[in-house]
Amino acid sequence: ERNREIQQEKQRRANAQAAANKRAATAAANKKARQDKLDAEASADKKRDQSYEDELRSLEIQKQKLALAKEEARVKRENEFIDQELKHKAAQTDVVQSEADANRNMTEGGRDLMKSVSKAEENKSDSWFN
Repeated sequence: ERNREIQQEKQRRANAQAAANKRAATAAANKKARQDKLDAEASADKKRDQSYEDELRSLEIQKQKLALAKEEARVKRENEFIDQELKHKAAQTDVVQSEADANRNMTEGGRDLMKSVSKAEENKSDSWFN
């Protein structure tokens, strides 16, 4: 009888230990499931944050490209204005040169006319005395 009681006590303790082990395993599984869920949520949040930051970087790059294109267009326009100004100045220089040439031609023409008149007068006066 005593052996049977000892056996029953051992069986009861074994059953209690098995039940405790089962509860511990269930608790551990539940804890792992909660942790896995938290990890998945954290991973999803991190992915969302990274996607958002990637989008921000992309927008910043687009802004920089637009600013660069704007600056290039401004420089091109400035170069066109400089070219126009140089052409205008060249045209003004041509006008001044033409006026100078015309004045020189007039002066030379007047001088040649005066020489011709003078020569004609000399010839005329020489012919009077001959």
